Amino acid sequence: MFQNPIVIEEAGATTVTQDNSNIITTSIPTSPTPPASTTTAITSALNNTFSHDSARETNTLTSAFGSPFYELTDAKDTGKEVLSIDPQQTKDSYIAQGIMNGIDNVTEYGTYISTYSSPDITSVGKGMIVQNDNVATFTAEDTGKYDSEGNLLLKGTMFFQSDDKKMESINGKVGLYLYWKDSNGTDWTKTWLWE
Repeated sequence: MFQNPIVIEEAGATTVTQDNSNIITTSIPTSPTPPASTTTAITSALNNTFSHDSARETNTLTSAFGSPFYELTDAKDTGKEVLSIDPQQTKDSYIAQGIMNGIDNVTEYGTYISTYSSPDITSVGKGMIVQNDNVATFTAEDTGKYDSEGNLLLKGTMFFQSDDKKMESINGKVGLYLYWKDSNGTDWTKTWLWE
């Protein structure tokens, strides 16, 4: 037991007083009414209502790194497997068509293992980028979440490797990407080269 009372006080925190016989707690308010902006932010957070702004995210990366060097559209899921329910994990495979600067039309095959911790999603993946008989490989990691409208935005990094002459321009390079899938199922990936 404590020999002397202990008092811990912080502005806006709970005061705790302890002695040999009991514990007394009281609250000290920081201000009578929080500002309206704080109230709105708290209400929004409690209701989990937010919307992704994919155009703003795209513009931010374009301002920093120039135009995307690699864009994917027309992705199709080719498999889904539940790996674990605690934590919740899935293994997802896909094929997508795209255009890469200096290489032209390509097909990407990939597999990602995603871990779900509502509302956040983190993934690690790997795959191949193919153009005719030229191949580059990649490993990737991303994180993101669904917004209140059912749109998914993931932000990630890719590390490219290739021994092919046609793809040597990306060998050892890092890409920063955005993956977007809206509530209607439309999706795209845009990747910027970090040089």
